[in-house]
Amino acid sequence: MYAWKCWRESRASFIFFLIMSTAVALLITLAPGLKEQNGWWHFDRSEYDPSPTTQMVTYQILSSLGAMGFLSALFFGATASGSEIEPGTIEYLWTRPRTRASVTWIHWGVCVAEMLVVAVVPIYLAAALLGSLTRYWQMPLLLITPWIIFIVGVPMLGLTTLMTALRRSGKGGLLYTAGVVTVYVIVRQIVTVPLHLNLPTLFAGPLFWLMNNKPFVPLSAFPWGSLWRAVFLAAALPLAAQYLLKRAEV
Repeated sequence: MYAWKCWRESRASFIFFLIMSTAVALLITLAPGLKEQNGWWHFDRSEYDPSPTTQMVTYQILSSLGAMGFLSALFFGATASGSEIEPGTIEYLWTRPRTRASVTWIHWGVCVAEMLVVAVVPIYLAAALLGSLTRYWQMPLLLITPWIIFIVGVPMLGLTTLMTALRRSGKGGLLYTAGVVTVYVIVRQIVTVPLHLNLPTLFAGPLFWLMNNKPFVPLSAFPWGSLWRAVFLAAALPLAAQYLLKRAEV
């Protein structure tokens, strides 16, 4: 089953990102109560003032894990079927009784599911722990954070999948994706400051909105244009990769 093959090839990255995200989220949540006394560490629950502690933990988690959607998308996308063209293993894969399009979209679905788990599980575990420590469960920003991280990461997955198909290797896909993002960020900075042009962020508009939500910005200020652009790219980029693989000759 091809889905199992995709999981087997991406599980090392998945397990690494899941463990790292969970460790960071839980450490940030426990940090306010960790105190050193006489050379020994102890935990002081009285340090958890409900509202201020919740806001502090939320912003620290955002700052620490905000890029996790992009990073996981890079490494998951580099395992797309385009990465098997250069080594020559794609020939066997394409002789199986399935279309090239199904190969692209099965891999896409597996990676999206892995990204969702990496984004949601660690932060929701931290939210549950924080709520039990503070007895304060009003944390809308923290609860929406993993979904924003996931949403802004999916277009990056599409871009990496496309670059992997274009370069016909996983390493080439990683390098070209990093290059595209870096060049866009540099160009955006160049034209924004001296020319006073407001180019949109590549994918991260909703994430920047969330990080600047202090303490609360009305929902009407949410960058819906950036969100719909991310949704469009999330569908268009893997479609372009599918087209390239459909026409590829090995």
